Amino acid sequence: MENGDQQTAQPIIIKKVIAHGGHHGGAWKVAYADFVTAMMALFIVLWLMSSSDQVKKAVAGYFRDPSGHGAQNGNGQGGANENIGLGKDDMNQLRQKLEAAMKQAPELEKLKDQVQMTVTGEGLRIELLEKDTSTFF
Repeated sequence: MENGDQQTAQPIIIKKVIAHGGHHGGAWKVAYADFVTAMMALFIVLWLMSSSDQVKKAVAGYFRDPSGHGAQNGNGQGGANENIGLGKDDMNQLRQKLEAAMKQAPELEKLKDQVQMTVTGEGLRIELLEKDTSTFF
């Protein structure tokens, strides 16, 4: 090198960057959640395929009308397409019938103090109260 063009040689620096150091980010959580959701959907479909026609109709009715106001009302216990037509004026009568039914059933007689029925502006409110010594479930 000549004296006028004195240049110092720059050292070469190699920098290694390791992405997602050690904890591998959080992408695996998203993939796992997708997998679990897909497995849940698979098991629901398998369950529906092995269910009775009554259950299949009830589930299909829900997806046709999620609000439940369609033709497929009920879960089969009270009968499909059966609605109870009660107005706000009938709530006292309904409360009395329920209280009488509770008195007739011996297993419900001991729970009568834990069930409160109140007629409100919206309808009949039934409250189940737990005590320290007894529970419903």
